[in-house]
Amino acid sequence: MNNTCFVIMPIGTQTIGGITITEEKLREKYDYIIKNAIKKALPSLEVIRADEELNPSSISNDIFTKLMHSQFVIADITYPNPNVFYELGIRHAIRPGTILIREKVDFSIPFDISHLRHIEYTQEPSGMDRLAEQLKRRFEFYANNPEKPDNQFLELCSFTNYMPTVYGKPNTSKQEMVANLFGLFLSNPKMLQAITDKSLSKDEQQQAFIQELVQDPNYAKQFIQALLQTGIIQI
Repeated sequence: MNNTCFVIMPIGTQTIGGITITEEKLREKYDYIIKNAIKKALPSLEVIRADEELNPSSISNDIFTKLMHSQFVIADITYPNPNVFYELGIRHAIRPGTILIREKVDFSIPFDISHLRHIEYTQEPSGMDRLAEQLKRRFEFYANNPEKPDNQFLELCSFTNYMPTVYGKPNTSKQEMVANLFGLFLSNPKMLQAITDKSLSKDEQQQAFIQELVQDPNYAKQFIQALLQTGIIQI
């Protein structure tokens, strides 16, 4: 998903300040202004919204996956939509590459995000071109500053050396893998003796080694996994 731009915005009909915008109008705004502006700013990007090409039975997981792995996320904060703000908060907490946009309207931005920098756009004929120009500048900024925090939460994490809880499996270094393999050897003296017994031929050493290995299936499983991890044997 390194070339994906995920757009978070209201999908259903919205009403605020006595103004109602239908689902169809929101879709038109996405298709003809937002999506076209993104593609014009960086044609290589795959642009997708939550209701496009996602599995209806697991839409939440699909959205979370897009928030985690998309190179860019563009959030339209024109309307105070809870889903948009929730998804924006998740993205802000996990990685940079988030751009806020907002249509030029009369009602104000909610206080909690009013301080965040955003790009303003209009639905005038030239609105898409102006939005594309500003998005292009932001994309170029991220290309030149790929690790720079782009929101207050990530800035605070960087300043305080705070590392959010990581649930992924840690990568094991090559040195650790080799150390684990030797640890398995040392934990079974008979196996070590089998391959170091000078009174046995090479074939006899291998046979004695295999005989010791099959005595304990759990140990054999661990040993084979260690060999695979180090690359000594390959499937």
